Amino acid sequence: MKKIYPIFGIIGPVVYILAVFIGGALRHDYSALYNSISELSMANAPNKLLLDVLFGIYNLFIIIFGLGAYLDIKINSKKYNTATIMLVVIGILGLMVLVFTQDPRGAPGTLNGMIHIILSGITAAMTIISVILVGLSFKSYVNMKLFSWYSYITAIFIFISGGAGAASIANNSPIGGLFERITIFLFMIWVIVLSYILLKEYDQLE
Repeated sequence: MKKIYPIFGIIGPVVYILAVFIGGALRHDYSALYNSISELSMANAPNKLLLDVLFGIYNLFIIIFGLGAYLDIKINSKKYNTATIMLVVIGILGLMVLVFTQDPRGAPGTLNGMIHIILSGITAAMTIISVILVGLSFKSYVNMKLFSWYSYITAIFIFISGGAGAASIANNSPIGGLFERITIFLFMIWVIVLSYILLKEYDQLE
């Protein structure tokens, strides 16, 4: 029997990616290479309401996807269950980030900005761990070994690009935004691939 929850795991990342491109396109003072994604939804940012709605939809869909994956009895693995719970938490933290927004560059730090950094750091760590755990939980399936290796490689690149992005933005590098997009889009694509597998190959796991 096919499951419905993976559809949310496909649509959610697509909405997020579209939001990033739409948000950047609507601002003449915004650079995808330089500016971070969080700057699209800062307090008093142009089009904040639109971006908050789109990012909110993404996070809600990730929560639904994570819950559905956790309740799916087809895959009986503690690693997988832990990873799906992390996906739910990632979605919740994503909603919180929309409330605790990033401070503008060069402006004095605020409590909201500090909480934003903490939430983003926790999200980044859980993202890498969840990808690895799913890869480990799928390695026992004969026809999923390629996906397992894809998960490991994705986690490695997320770690590398995420570290480079954090360092670049902290040092006001002109390409900090590019590294952040690579990091987040790697995760988005991985979620879409995982969702597609759960949607189309659910009955073929062996």
